[in-house]
Amino acid sequence: VQTCALPIWMLGVVAAVAASEECCWCDDDTPVHARTVIGSDSQVYKLVFSDEFNNPKRNFANGKDSKWTALDIGDTSNKGAAFYLPEQATVVTDGKVSALRILTENASHTGDGPEGEKGIKMPFKSAMLQGWNKFCFTGGIVEFRAKQPRGGGYWPALWAFGNLGRAVYQKSNTGLWPWSYDKCDDDLELPPSDPPQ
Repeated sequence: VQTCALPIWMLGVVAAVAASEECCWCDDDTPVHARTVIGSDSQVYKLVFSDEFNNPKRNFANGKDSKWTALDIGDTSNKGAAFYLPEQATVVTDGKVSALRILTENASHTGDGPEGEKGIKMPFKSAMLQGWNKFCFTGGIVEFRAKQPRGGGYWPALWAFGNLGRAVYQKSNTGLWPWSYDKCDDDLELPPSDPPQ
């Protein structure tokens, strides 16, 4: 787990922090005007994580990127139909806008499943990026911009899961919606009784 004074997870996240604290998870290319926002509670929130996705040389394969990991796994959860592959996630630019592109293709792929299954064949190839076990935050505002395709069959989403469950790994949350504690703790151990959520 990579840590800093303000570990945080997700795109464009802002949280209430002291002005003197540095944003070690912010993209240097995030505009100055986007580094603070006034919340609906009238509190000033300072940016603590951002990613502009403007470097076309980024590689999201496991261990290659400090913020994200693109899975290489068949999605056997929730009747998934996509095999997630790192090469389906790239940074592209059209001359004006640079963005993360997750390419979903009607092309089958066979590989491993999240629980060690072999020979999982899925009819589609796509990508899932996770910040799991890299960032931790306990509150704030999460913002992101996305351009979605038209048509059926897609399940685009930005999920802010708890820190103990991991998307597509069914046994990580024993079939329950992922939950988390109200603090970030690298040495967190589950108590024998039900923990507060």
